[in-house]
Amino acid sequence: MSQPKVVSLSTANPKKVPVPPILHSVRQHARKVMGELLQGLFNNVDDALFEMADRSRSDADQNLYFDSMREIRLHRQRILEDFIKAFNNGFETAFNKPDTPDYKDLDDAADSMSLLQNDELEISVAIAGITSKVTSQHSLPIMQLTKRIDHLCKDADISERDNPLGPERLSKAFVTAIDSVALHIKVRIILLKLFERFVMERLAPVYSEANQLLIEAGVLPDLRNLMRGKRNSAPIPQRSDPGTSSGGTASGHGGSAGGHGGSAGAGHYGGSGGGSGGMGGAGATGTSSQYANSGFGVIQRLLAASNIGQSASGPADGPAMSTQDLISVLSAAQTDLKAPIDLEAVPPLLDLHQVVLSRAPDVTGEALARLDQADNDVVNFVGMLFDYILNDRNLAIPMKALIGRLQLPIVKLAVIDKSFFEKTSHPARQLLNELSSAGIGWSSAAELKRDALYNKIESVILRVMNGFTDNPNLFAELVAELRAFVSQDQHKRDQVEQRVKANETGKAKTHAAKDVVQKLINQKASGMRLPPDVGRFISDTWAKALVYASVTQGDQSPKWQDRVQTLDDLLWCLQPLDNLHDVEKREAMLEPLLQQLAEGMSSIELPQESCTAHYDRIYSHLQEISAHDRSYLEDDEVPEVAPDYEVMEEIVLTAPSEDLDAGIKVPPEPKYLEQIAHLKEGVWVEITQDSGESLRCKLATIVEPGPRYIFVNRRGMKVLEKTRMGLAVDLKRKALTILAESQVFDRALQAVIGNLRQMHRDPPPLHK
Repeated sequence: MSQPKVVSLSTANPKKVPVPPILHSVRQHARKVMGELLQGLFNNVDDALFEMADRSRSDADQNLYFDSMREIRLHRQRILEDFIKAFNNGFETAFNKPDTPDYKDLDDAADSMSLLQNDELEISVAIAGITSKVTSQHSLPIMQLTKRIDHLCKDADISERDNPLGPERLSKAFVTAIDSVALHIKVRIILLKLFERFVMERLAPVYSEANQLLIEAGVLPDLRNLMRGKRNSAPIPQRSDPGTSSGGTASGHGGSAGGHGGSAGAGHYGGSGGGSGGMGGAGATGTSSQYANSGFGVIQRLLAASNIGQSASGPADGPAMSTQDLISVLSAAQTDLKAPIDLEAVPPLLDLHQVVLSRAPDVTGEALARLDQADNDVVNFVGMLFDYILNDRNLAIPMKALIGRLQLPIVKLAVIDKSFFEKTSHPARQLLNELSSAGIGWSSAAELKRDALYNKIESVILRVMNGFTDNPNLFAELVAELRAFVSQDQHKRDQVEQRVKANETGKAKTHAAKDVVQKLINQKASGMRLPPDVGRFISDTWAKALVYASVTQGDQSPKWQDRVQTLDDLLWCLQPLDNLHDVEKREAMLEPLLQQLAEGMSSIELPQESCTAHYDRIYSHLQEISAHDRSYLEDDEVPEVAPDYEVMEEIVLTAPSEDLDAGIKVPPEPKYLEQIAHLKEGVWVEITQDSGESLRCKLATIVEPGPRYIFVNRRGMKVLEKTRMGLAVDLKRKALTILAESQVFDRALQAVIGNLRQMHRDPPPLHK
């Protein structure tokens, strides 16, 4: 049996504990991998911030992101160095803990938070989200590594929170590193999301190698077997009441959102209580200790700090509605929604508190005046999320109409399972995100009548409404089912879209090849005297052979070079010659030249009778010219009169294309052109047409010359073609909106948290 650790309570002149040598090796190996991952992160920062600038709706936000890009470039090396320094210090700190904790009690400070503390709150929420997600992904190796490091530390206990390679310590090290650069909270949150994506989600090799090094050094080599034995002999825990245990201990992911875009989400909840009146069951700092360490606990603190859902005159008298009664009331209200879905109008935001109050007497048999504080906070926060979702410009009205029906099921789910707020993998969150992504291309209700995807989504919504009582597993089943359907539907649309792209790309290549061939023939043949039928052969037939060679082989290919050389040879042979040597050379070239012409005509599948006619005419002209030149140059012959052929005029191979920019009188500013230049294939946009109707379409491909931007609808069919100039004009006059395809729940969470922070910083005036 291992000896218990003796932890000294004396703080006078504490002796510094050295880090064991084996951990120096672990740190060295991990530091190398972390450095490589951070380099990858910074290689993607510019793209991420530029995309945010593209989607910004104000010049101020655009300037913020562009300025931040410049700052991060300038201080990139400094951030890397500061991170490595904090990373190294994490090992020292783990073995020599400070006397005071390194976090603040946000419950005590909720009423007097400053702006800086609110920013810190957002950062802490983001760190909590990263910690929860990475711990979930790599739970076993992190737990094993923590136990091995704890085994090496004889004078203190090392928890996962203290583990220098744990997600919380690494996230805090990164926050410390970026603190040295003056960045707005929005940008810091974005950097944390990138840190999660490009660093934290790729830590599997770090944990594997660290555990292996410690095993090879003899540090708990049989830990896995011991842990398996303990797990097999552990008693099976009893399921607790969902209304009291759903908060969990995982840290919240809510802070993956920053203040970005938070213009909606709290409009119905502002001031000193908003619509909830006296329904709150606790005071301004009434966060339940049950959820203090969870993501929901962070949300409760945010609500308390912003005075949302708190009674201005103190808590209401009388007993609070129990969680089980609340679930029953919400289920009854959910059953009451029988009206058909109106796909042409944004549904109203339900006053969830009023729904509960009005339905409670019929279900519980008594009129209860308030909710338990935790349940009240759930109702408030879910209402704010749906307030944002129903005002989200990125969602089509039909999709809002469908998602709006989920307000009651989602609030009931969140009451049952408060991990809904912190787990990005929660099936209900994934379902909301899948629904919004699937319907991003919907423009109007009229086009949905025969849309199989709409029918599927409507059936999913109705199954939630009719089938969800208290079992969250239904959401996991529906997510899997919807994803399978969307995948099949997407495959069909991709096939149509690929044909559009191939067609448009082929047309563009042909157009460009015709332009090259036209210039080439004009350069070589214009101004020459040629037999009219030979001139037509060059401009109509041989030009096609040149275009075909350019499109299929490229204008640097041997086949292209052969076709150009054949043209040069033909033009040379058709001109009068002034010495017998050249005449003899021409006569020797005649047969190979005609063979090359025949091959070229065959490549474009010219009918055989046309090939024969061209062949005979060219042969006849060449024979006639050669005979005239020979008779002129030989002394014993009387010179004949040379044929007087027409001059080859300038040819035009391509019909004049439509000038899509003809109606543009004033070119847009360069900044709009630059934003359009960064549009990528696959992005969805909404364009307000001249008729006033909105068209949602996806950028399928960008083709040259132009460039021309080809857009397709949800079915993959071409619906719009624009030039860069035309799109820039639309962007300037706000007729073009670049739609955000990020997950709708994350956008809502980001906006609501940012709005809560703003509300606390700038509280609304009190009404007299």
